Order: sequence, then structure tokens, then C-alpha cells
Amino acid sequence: MKLYHVDRQCLIVHNLEVARDVRSRTRGLIGHAPLEPGQALLLPHSRWIHTFGMSFPIDVIYVDGKWRIVALTENLPPRRIDRPVLRAQGVIEMKAGEIRRLGLNVGERLELRP
Repeated sequence: MKLYHVDRQCLIVHNLEVARDVRSRTRGLIGHAPLEPGQALLLPHSRWIHTFGMSFPIDVIYVDGKWRIVALTENLPPRRIDRPVLRAQGVIEMKAGEIRRLGLNVGERLELRP
């Protein structure tokens, strides 16, 4: 899957893994190699995440049911719990620094593409 920025009309993630089942959602990025720019993990139906068991920091995008960004967390280090975002319907985990590099902001619209 890919992640498209609707407002800017550009692709921001070219390799989006989707955690579709309980096992992949539970595992998340634990034991995963550090993410590269343009690579991310989507956790559908999630409102919060943790980084216990991970070896690298991440940026986190929280989206609502219409794929609007409702919250952002930059550079979340390993062994942390991020705050729950009650309006979120999904979480996107990216390489640390990607939110800043891409200039993402709350309120912007994203879209999944094949």
C-alpha cells in the first residue's frame, strides 16, 4: 500500500505495511529493522501505541475515520507509551524525523492507495 497526501497531491509513503491481524498488530515494529524514509506501518483501529521492545525511535501519525491527521508525535523513543488519542481511528508509525521532513500538520488529509 501507499500513503498519499491529499492536500498536497503527493505520495508520502511508498511502502506502507498494514497490520491486519491480531498477531501483526501485537508485534507492530518489535524486532523490525529500523524504518527507512518512505516506509511505514499502519495499525488500523488504534488510538495509542507503545515502543516497548523496539530498538529505534519513531514518528507517529494519528488519523481519524476520514484520514484527517488528528495528532502527531515526533521522535518517540523506545520503551515509551504514547498518549491515547480518542479521536484516532488509526496509527501510522514512521521513521523518526519524517513528520518534520514532510512538513505534516494536524488537519491535513491523507489517503490509502494500492
